[in-house]
Order: sequence, then structure tokens, then C-alpha cells
Amino acid sequence: MGVKAAVKANGLIMAIVWMLITAAPYAYAAFHEQLAIDTVAISLANTVTARPPGHASIHYNPAGLSQLPDGKYFSNGLTVPVIEKTSSFSQDPDFEGFLGGFKDDPVDGKSGTSSSGRMYLPFYNDTIDFLFAPTLGLSYRKPGSKWTFAVGQYAPFAVGLVHGDEGDPSVYGGKSVYQQHLVYIAPAVSFQMTPTFSVGLTVGLGQTAMGAEVDMRAPNDMVALTKVLGDATAGLEIPILSELTLPPPWFGGGIGPYSQVASLDMSLRDDFSPNYNVGLLWEPWEWLAFGVCYQSEIKTQLTGNYRIDYSEDWQRMVNWFGSSPLLVITSGVFDLPMTPVSHQAGTVTSQITFPQRAQFGIKIKPFSRLSLMADLHWADWSVLKEDKFIFDQDIQLLRLVKMLGYTGGNDTMVLTRNFKDTWHWSVGLEYDILDWLTFRCGYEKRETSVQPELFDLMYALPDLENFGTGFGIKLKNGMTIDIAAGYVINESYAVPNNTSTNMNSTVFTNPVYNPYAGLDYEQKTVTYMGSFKLSMPTHVMAEMLHHQLETIKHIFSYLNPFSKRDGDSSHE
Repeated sequence: MGVKAAVKANGLIMAIVWMLITAAPYAYAAFHEQLAIDTVAISLANTVTARPPGHASIHYNPAGLSQLPDGKYFSNGLTVPVIEKTSSFSQDPDFEGFLGGFKDDPVDGKSGTSSSGRMYLPFYNDTIDFLFAPTLGLSYRKPGSKWTFAVGQYAPFAVGLVHGDEGDPSVYGGKSVYQQHLVYIAPAVSFQMTPTFSVGLTVGLGQTAMGAEVDMRAPNDMVALTKVLGDATAGLEIPILSELTLPPPWFGGGIGPYSQVASLDMSLRDDFSPNYNVGLLWEPWEWLAFGVCYQSEIKTQLTGNYRIDYSEDWQRMVNWFGSSPLLVITSGVFDLPMTPVSHQAGTVTSQITFPQRAQFGIKIKPFSRLSLMADLHWADWSVLKEDKFIFDQDIQLLRLVKMLGYTGGNDTMVLTRNFKDTWHWSVGLEYDILDWLTFRCGYEKRETSVQPELFDLMYALPDLENFGTGFGIKLKNGMTIDIAAGYVINESYAVPNNTSTNMNSTVFTNPVYNPYAGLDYEQKTVTYMGSFKLSMPTHVMAEMLHHQLETIKHIFSYLNPFSKRDGDSSHE
């Protein structure tokens, strides 16, 4: 009986462990896939494949570089996105509770909104709770040449959120998360094969960074049962026999279904992840243009650090596994941890693939001042079947979960994702109000790559609607000023209780992380974007810098008490 009871006790805890370790530490999917790159593209809601947006053609369609002015040309832009994700939780009225009568979830009736963004700064080698996306472009074409050469810098994939407010219930799904791919240098070239047909190529060298913090809990029947058994056996002391078999309280007192069990903190990066873009632009008539662009997948080899902090309840449970001769033998047979630790930390590696993409666009000019654009975008998100993380040591959580049939190993975490390919469309309008003033607007319908039954707070972007508007101002010296505002929204997305095996399933045999089991979930997602870009010939930029330096020089000269001024003889 003692051996059977020990084996059964160990089996109960396996379900708890599986629930804990399968919290995905990263979310990328449709997380702002090329949403905040260029000012013109934001104003047109990314409808720019057949309407190249200056130096940003390096990304959207490198063939469009052929439309840049002759000579040396420079551009610099900045986009600031503000993401607000509001999560609301309410108990399912049909939920009967967990074993032992556990039903009053402290999360019930609460909501939380992301308190800030988060991004990784490459040279600073740290994160900041703020989002911004700078762009830089420089091009050159010899007058009369068919070749245009350019280089740029931009971020095609980026997102970051922090739920830092006290009592925010979202911390169990993602206290903070960031994921970004920065193309730090992208040399590009276009060639005008005929007056109406151009081709282009970009080679990007980039850095990928990602990280997350998650507080973990595991509300389910098996966890509740350990707490019930722990409470029931608290005073069940049989001299000698208990110390030899199952010392009370069982499971070291058990773990409550709504108790925090552990916390996970991970950060990884790859400083060299290349990609390439190929584009075609055909303008058979002045009123009609077609654009095509293929963007290669980006394969990354990420390395970073992790830390898992275990709660006192978890440590008491692990200690219980080695607290008697019978439990030591049983734990040894199944290779279960018996020595509690407050935390585990070290190095973790992973391989992540960003999907290949294809864009198709058309531009029509029914009138000389009016341009109408439409785009169709495809992304191969189905390439991502799983997340796989390899740790530098055996992880206590993984050592326990193999009892449920997990075969990834003691040092490897494998999480099934099964993303789906996405198709989304967009339309844009551009109208030249005056020769020097242009109005733009656009709309984009963005489809999520996350399967509904796998939705969670880490992969937390449903289908989105993207609205953009802005202006372009042309000055006489060749400078162009572009201003844009973007608004991206999903007003309401609901996940009823027991419909997502990554979030709120109450079936304890589902090998996934369900921190909100028993709860209905509703989410509102809003992103605001402001963007500004300057474009100009380099000689104009040089003149501006010269004037600024002269101004600074005069200011310092005026403030210097030892400098000589006109009409001032006091220093003679």
C-alpha cells in the first residue's frame, strides 16, 4: 500500500508540473508584423507595394528605389507606438469549482491594462519601458544611370508590453514580454531594366531579441487535490511508519490552485540574423502600376539567460519527495527531484524562424492628383510548429513532467504552436491637394496567425483593423516632410471558459498552461502611432548642419566673456 500510495502521489503532482512549464515565454506571431516601419506606409496602412515609400522601399519593394531622385538622397524618421491591451476576467457561471470546493478565484471580476511598452536597446544592452522605431536611409544614383544604390535601417517586427500595475491579473499570462527584429544595416540596389520596369534586391543584417517574465499558477483539479490531501493528512502521524513511507502532511502540505508556484524570467538574442527582399515594379502607363515583393524568412539562433524562482510551497513539495526511504526509492526510480532549491538560473538557447512573406500591389491614377492603391499580403506563419528551448541544466519542472509522457528531456522544453498562414488586404488613397501638399489615408484588415484554441495572453493579438492617415509637405529646397498617425484596434475578443488549451481549459489532462481555468476572458487591443520623417538631398542636409553649427558657434561666442564682439572695446 505504501508503494502504491507513493506512486499515486507522484502521479498527481505530474499534472501540476506540466501546467507550469508549458507557459510560452515568447509571443511573436502577428505581433505588429511590419506595422510601425515608415511614416508614408503608416499613413497608407501599408498599401505601398506598387507605391514605393522612398527609402522604405528597401523593405516594402526594393524595385521602388528607382523612383528616388538622382544624386545623393537622405531620410530619417521616427515612429512612436503606444499599445494598450486590456484584459478582463470573470468566473464562468457554469463552473462548478475544483476538488475540495475551490471556486473563489481572486482574479474573478478583475481587469488590467498594459502599463507601458518594452524594448531592447542593442548598444545599451538592456531593456526600457518605452517603444520607438527609428528609420534611416541613404541612396545614390548617378544622373542618367539605371542603377540606384541605397542602405537603410529599420525594424520589421517589434512589440513589447508590460503589465506592471499592482494587482493586474495578466501577470499569470505575461507580466512582461518583448520581441523585436532590428535590421541594423540593409544594403540595397535597384535596376531600371526599361523605362517602365524595375527590379530590386535588399540584403538585411539584423538582430533579434526577445524576453518575458511570467508569474505561474496552476488552477486545476489535480493541484486542488494535493492541497486537500495535504490539509487532510496534516495531523496524520503514525510513529515510525509515517517516517518510512509517506510523512505527513502529504505533498508537504500541497499547493493551492490559486497560489503562485513559480516565476520565470528569460531573455535571449541573436546578433546576426540575415534576410533578403526581392521586388518588381512595372508601370506600363502613367495611370497604372503593379508591384510585387518577396521577403525571405529569417532564421535565428538565440542565446540568453533564464531564471526560475520557486515558491515555498513548491520547495516543500520537492523536499517531501525525498523525506522518507520509500519516497527516495520511488523518486530515484522515476528520476524526480528530491532536493529543493529556491531558484535555477543559467543559459538557454532557442531557434526561432520569422516567416517568409509576399506582397502584391496595384496603383491606379484615375486623375492626375489622385492615386488609389490596393495590396494583398501573405505570410507563411505555419512554418512555426513549436517553440523549443534548451537549458544548460536539468530543470526540476521538466524532471517531474516526464511522468505524463513528456519526451523532450530534462533540459529541453518543447511547446506545440501550430500557427496558420495569414492573408490580409489593404487599401490606400493619396491626393495632391496642392503642388506642395499631399493627403493620405488607408485601411488594412489584419488576420491573426494564432489558432483560437491556442490563444493566450502571450500570443494575445486577435484580428486587427489598421487605420492610417497623414500628410506630405514638399519644400522648395527639395526637402519633404511626412507626418502620419495610425490607429489599430480590436474592440472586443472573447475566450469563453474551457475553449483554449493554452489559457482556460479545466481539463487537467490537457498538457498545457491554463492559469485562468474556470474564467471567461475578454480583451480589447488598441495601438496608437505617431510618425515623422524628413527626406532631402544630402547637400540640403549639409547646409542645414552648417547653419546649425554656425548658430551654435555664435551662441557660444556670445556667452564667452573673453570673446571680442563688434563695437565692444572693453576687450581691446
